[in-house]
Amino acid sequence: MTNENSNPETAETTTGTKTNPSLIHNWRDRFEELLKVKNVDDLKTELTRLGQDLQEEIKQFDLQEYLSPTAKDRLKNLEARYSEAMKAVQKAQKQFDRDFSKSLRTLKKTRQDAEKKLSSIRSQVEVQRKKVLKASSKLRGKIVKKTKTKTVRKKTTSK
Repeated sequence: MTNENSNPETAETTTGTKTNPSLIHNWRDRFEELLKVKNVDDLKTELTRLGQDLQEEIKQFDLQEYLSPTAKDRLKNLEARYSEAMKAVQKAQKQFDRDFSKSLRTLKKTRQDAEKKLSSIRSQVEVQRKKVLKASSKLRGKIVKKTKTKTVRKKTTSK
């Protein structure tokens, strides 16, 4: 539905947005040309050219120009909510990173302390093992001497 008071190059649709009829007609003509192409290579070339033209038009497209005032308000509200959500996500990520780093430092310190304690216990065990071995070798020596003297005495007394 066109509005007689508006720019002749723009038309207002039933949703209240403005469109440019010449742009729509231009794209219709291009697509009709595509239907007429019989050669596959020509079709590929034409599609490539259309893709480039479409990219250029997308770069030049100004969404704000075609939005109604209520849609602009809704878009602004949506952008504000998105911004707030991103801030909350960034804040949560930063807090998570801090907590993770703190936990990692605590874990590393605990690991170092445990390794030190384990090393200390191992050295104490080694010292005790050496003492036990030394004491057991002394006891073996005494036991061997006593058994030798007992067997020697038994032999001499029996004669």
